[in-house]
Amino acid sequence: MRISLVFTTLLSLTITASGATTRATDVKLRVVVLSDFNGPYGATTYPAPLEWVVKRILQEWKPQLVLSAGDVIAGQSARLPASSFPKMWAGFERDVRRPLAAAGIPFAQAIGNHDGSSSGGFERERIAARTYWAAHKPKLEWLDATHFPFHYSFRAGGVFVAVVDASSAKLQNRAWLAAALLTEAAKSAGQRLVVGHLPLYGVSIGRNTLGNVLQDAERLRALLEGARVTMYLSGHHAAYYPGQRGALRVFASGGIGARDYVEHPGTAR
Repeated sequence: MRISLVFTTLLSLTITASGATTRATDVKLRVVVLSDFNGPYGATTYPAPLEWVVKRILQEWKPQLVLSAGDVIAGQSARLPASSFPKMWAGFERDVRRPLAAAGIPFAQAIGNHDGSSSGGFERERIAARTYWAAHKPKLEWLDATHFPFHYSFRAGGVFVAVVDASSAKLQNRAWLAAALLTEAAKSAGQRLVVGHLPLYGVSIGRNTLGNVLQDAERLRALLEGARVTMYLSGHHAAYYPGQRGALRVFASGGIGARDYVEHPGTAR
């Protein structure tokens, strides 16, 4: 198995906040993006690079927030016993969330297909995800946590963040997202980020197929552009790619089991 060298990404966001009677000021938010690090089905431990990454987050990068596009555990198998899901979340708690929380760094994730797919038949995974996060709700400046952990919004510094349930090809909460982006909290923010597991467009070979990208991507992009969303951050394709489509930045985080870029064999890193 190849390990992506771009296992995490540091985002340094510069927010410009301006008011009618105040001068514009720059507010910097330091974010680590950490996604798609699950092992094989049912695994309760993680590949070795994860420990190295967590140590760097704690000792060197020291962000204010860790964002994840999901796939932090190894579910999505009907063959797994129900008892395996709490064990996998316990592994995540031990190796990721607890060390970060002890340092005052919240971990905010989108649900990935291996965490609790919305495609049908994976309700056990979704119940386990809801149960785990209900007991470990991150310390965030919450705006809407009604449906946490599947879709929710919060503010970090001057940034509005909406996390959506893109754990399958059909976005589960488009109407909620549209309404969230119309709130005063979203409109007045210096930047707006939307985080979901599946990307709008194919990035890697083998994943640029139906079912591995979001349906109605252009319609969703129009919604995001209309709300002046800065970036859509995704995972799933295990290929790091910061790009842009129209006025929208699309950011694909890397992951374990790196894949070649579409039409570019041999580019996995």
